[in-house]
Amino acid sequence: MEEEKYVSASSMRYSARIMSPEIVEIGDDSKSITNSIDGISNDVYVAVGKNDTDVLKWALDHAVSPGARVFLVHVFPPLTYISTPVGRLSRSQLSKDQMRFYINEENNRRRNQMQKYFRLCANAKVAVDTMLLESNLTAKTILELIPVLNITHLVMGNKRLPRSRICEEECSRLL
Repeated sequence: MEEEKYVSASSMRYSARIMSPEIVEIGDDSKSITNSIDGISNDVYVAVGKNDTDVLKWALDHAVSPGARVFLVHVFPPLTYISTPVGRLSRSQLSKDQMRFYINEENNRRRNQMQKYFRLCANAKVAVDTMLLESNLTAKTILELIPVLNITHLVMGNKRLPRSRICEEECSRLL
């Protein structure tokens, strides 16, 4: 098995390309882009899931001002069960090496999933950082971030269900 290489959280510059197994606390001395006129941060936090490119596109078109940073906030559930060819196994049934391998695979999958968001931000010439949060309560976790990070611009989205043909016909008659 190939030896895993972990990057120390203290040596990181909070890059979107590196994930650390450690929790990193961002202190008051962290750089933030602020508007010098009114002291309000221009940073835009965008909650993203598996297929939220439309949400990010909307944020880039409507909410991001020049010189602002985009923080991609992705909340994912904690690993309690691992899917295997023989069924789902509890985390406690696997060895530490097996868990480390599976966590590494999940991190790689998540990193690949986030690449489409990084590309959209790069194409828009916007600085991007990520926040990966492990929780079962997505909405509550994001709401708890607001006072902690002094978030003033948060974009969240939800795809609307496709209208059925009957509903579309009814709606067109009403208009």
